[in-house]
Amino acid sequence: MTLDKSNYSLLIVEIIQLFFQTFKEDMLFVDKHIAIEHMGYFKIQYKYIPLKYDIVFESERNVFCIDIYDEEGAKNSLYRIEKFHNETRLNNIRKAIGLLEMVLKKNDFCFYIIKNGKLYRKKDQQYTRVKDMRELTR
Repeated sequence: MTLDKSNYSLLIVEIIQLFFQTFKEDMLFVDKHIAIEHMGYFKIQYKYIPLKYDIVFESERNVFCIDIYDEEGAKNSLYRIEKFHNETRLNNIRKAIGLLEMVLKKNDFCFYIIKNGKLYRKKDQQYTRVKDMRELTR
């Protein structure tokens, strides 16, 4: 689907439906923010109930990302955990939501958080200082 102002509303409704169809009662819709006049920006927020994670779907300039936050505010992006095509197209979004479902069910990934100006990797409530930023691209 080529995105222009008339297609954004339909796309956003379809994304919300995809999340509901995939996660059913495990994913709670929280909020959406739409400002398509600013380079096609929109954000949809969810709460993944089984793990109490916040899930944020964000799109701008026809590229989307899905971020996962824990209760402490530590985060990781789905793209860092599992690579996917992130051009804002319904087929890519459908595949990414499927990856998200797999990643959340497995729950075997780390989060990153900044404390006292330093970056830490958080895994199983253990914090390890990230000293080499190349770790973030692996």
